[in-house]
Amino acid sequence: MKMTRDNFGVLLTPVHKKIIWDAYTEKKTQYTNMFKVSDMNAKQETYPHLGAFGMWDANTEGNTINEDSMSEGDTATLTALRYDKGYSLTWELVRDDLYNVMKGMGKGGSAKALGKGLRVKIESLCAAVINGGFANTGYDGGALFQNSHALADSSSTCDNLTTGAPTDTTVKGAMTLMRGQVDEAGLKIEAMADKIWAAANLEFTIYTILKSTNVSGELSNDKNVISGLSPVIMDYLTDGYWGLQDSSFENLVWKWRDKPIFDSQPIPKTVDTFIFGYARGAAGYVDFRGLVGSTG
Repeated sequence: MKMTRDNFGVLLTPVHKKIIWDAYTEKKTQYTNMFKVSDMNAKQETYPHLGAFGMWDANTEGNTINEDSMSEGDTATLTALRYDKGYSLTWELVRDDLYNVMKGMGKGGSAKALGKGLRVKIESLCAAVINGGFANTGYDGGALFQNSHALADSSSTCDNLTTGAPTDTTVKGAMTLMRGQVDEAGLKIEAMADKIWAAANLEFTIYTILKSTNVSGELSNDKNVISGLSPVIMDYLTDGYWGLQDSSFENLVWKWRDKPIFDSQPIPKTVDTFIFGYARGAAGYVDFRGLVGSTG
């Protein structure tokens, strides 16, 4: 079909939508290695935390059952936000630069840039949950990573903040710290790290710690006994940040309210077309348990 001013938007839209989608998916996602991804049922979702019972008490024959109660805990809330961007395809641009426009490039590779822009936005939003997790005010009134999370049914606290750069010693210490995490009644939850996450500038440090035959950074003959940790390197984490995760817990989440759509529409009172993308979602955390973090 010959391209005219009346049909050029219809003919070019499928080309640009494919380029946008290909650019959005061309890189393997990083955030999905740590964030559980699911759909939202409403613009806002809440995650109420219940207290917990303590250990069972001893009793004697014929006595009444020991009765306990649990408190109402804090509530984590996620709110979907809208993200969008678009660009115009003018008839003049099509006429004067048909080759690039047909390839989905447009001005400065606009189609590829639109797809990449969404991918980077999501990665940045998820990384920001961790980057800001050392000084934020979370659902329990404190930061995501801190050494004194208050508990609903215990006077003790829970610690998921470690210090120092990643070494054989500090990683072992962080693993031990996670094993000591407790529920709202102060009972251990048997958290065991299966992932070690880190900023990109620590990538080779992490691989050295995990893959060394002997203890990394030492001249001893001690074997490297760190095992069971899968490395997760994220480009948008702040340099030096690292930590551990037990992925069996629901802690870091990305929630889709509206998954990405890429489409076009005629620009009123012109012969031009507007190509756009739209999505809604939320990044956050709904529990601190199963996480340990350090700023390095």
